[in-house]
Amino acid sequence: MFAIQTNPQPMSLAAAKAVGIDVGYGFVKAVSPVARVSFPSVVAPYIEDPLSGLFYDGTGHRVRVRKANGEVEEKLVGEAALRSLAATATLSREKPASLHDLMLLAAAYLAGAGDKGPFPKQVDLAVGLPLAYFRAQKDALKKRLEGLAAWVSVDGGEERYISFGKVLVFPQGAGVVLAGDVVLPGNGYLGVVDVGTYTIDYLLFEDRGDGVPRPLPEACGSLEAGVNLLHRALAAEFQRQTGAPLAPSMYQEVVEDALAGRPIHYAGKDIHLEEKLLKARRDVAQAIAQGVLAAWSSRASFVAMTLLAGGGACLFGEELLRSLPGARVAKEPLFANAMGYLKMVCNND
Repeated sequence: MFAIQTNPQPMSLAAAKAVGIDVGYGFVKAVSPVARVSFPSVVAPYIEDPLSGLFYDGTGHRVRVRKANGEVEEKLVGEAALRSLAATATLSREKPASLHDLMLLAAAYLAGAGDKGPFPKQVDLAVGLPLAYFRAQKDALKKRLEGLAAWVSVDGGEERYISFGKVLVFPQGAGVVLAGDVVLPGNGYLGVVDVGTYTIDYLLFEDRGDGVPRPLPEACGSLEAGVNLLHRALAAEFQRQTGAPLAPSMYQEVVEDALAGRPIHYAGKDIHLEEKLLKARRDVAQAIAQGVLAAWSSRASFVAMTLLAGGGACLFGEELLRSLPGARVAKEPLFANAMGYLKMVCNND
């Protein structure tokens, strides 16, 4: 069912003075004092809708970025980009700056950042990086974002100038603890497992009874695994049944169909992937759990609680709850990191 709209406009928001943004491989998440936003990490060229928005369903966004040198870029991001035949997502360890920064500016705008002027105020920003890449990329990312500035408009809304004053970069997964909503074990170990699309970040903290979580560096790291392994299993099964490859831009759609028990219509046939989804979900969750437990080594049996965060926490939650010690899903797992980043940038004045 499509909502018939004409010239849809974004919601008007009060200006946000700070924003925490988690630019993941699967989804971009942003949290500010006035809004929270999420959309798939996909970008596509903007092409004028020949139907003039008659069947616009309100999903996805058209982003217009005007830089100081006069260069103008107009793209689709999120669900709108997923529907494009030219959709682009990044699989590389270091996200291309052009894609990363466009999605970040769009998320910041939608979360209320930016000012019309005449003397635009800067916004404080906190972001994260996977633990495996944090040490190598954090300084370069911080410097680049400190220099990022542009006039931004989303979905035809007012043009706002967005630039960043204070920029903080945190290791991914740490935001779950930084958010401050965690009840520490009192005298024991707290684990965090952040399940993303292409990386699993795991952390282990010791609480000596004083309420201060102390990370164990040798028990913190990343696994190059995640929801993408589930995508690959379903794509392989789709190709086995049809003889045709499945476009990466359709992975999320296929997962959602399989979860809902809906067949995929292809070449006049109904392709069922529900059974493969269930098996792949168990297999991937077991691989994640075994990788984390191996990294925690002899301390694993002493972990009092393991917090599960990230979009994959919902997808694999049932299996991981049985496999990891004291496991429970964090409050609002999709936004947990971004919420922590925002809290830290607001408290760092």
